Amino acid sequence: MRKLFFLPVLLLAAPAAAQQEPSTAAHVTEAIAACQAITEADDVRYDNLPPMEWDNAKRRGARSQRVFKGLYQKEGNNALIVVANEQLEAKTCVVQAFLPDTASYVPLLQEVSQSIGTPEQQDGYSYFWTIAGHTVRVDPAGDAKRPFARFEISAIPQESAE
Repeated sequence: MRKLFFLPVLLLAAPAAAQQEPSTAAHVTEAIAACQAITEADDVRYDNLPPMEWDNAKRRGARSQRVFKGLYQKEGNNALIVVANEQLEAKTCVVQAFLPDTASYVPLLQEVSQSIGTPEQQDGYSYFWTIAGHTVRVDPAGDAKRPFARFEISAIPQESAE
């Protein structure tokens, strides 16, 4: 496995996130599907994101574009996919769904549930699904000025799935 060096992606995501419009349920569902496609019990195949049109996120500046390793965006989709060192070690993929305000968290989850099904479990503001051999956990994240929903996708090991 090649060694990757990432700065803490969430710190870098702030400039990219500042450019983001709120994510729709369709954006989130598409990003979750991409994460499911690349996440296996023993690996996260982030190099399969570009063929699905998810490319390294870029911050557009006056003179150049800065590329953020481990942070992926897709044209027409306002969610971000995060696959940095932390996710590679944990064998997870994260979707950051931007919200217009903190009150939009539950309505977004209700809309996403129409596509991926009703959550199987709730713990406070965290919700959990099992979808096609993967677990999906969502938590509110960010702050009042830049809230987002953080969906974490991981594959269920085959012996556990049987």
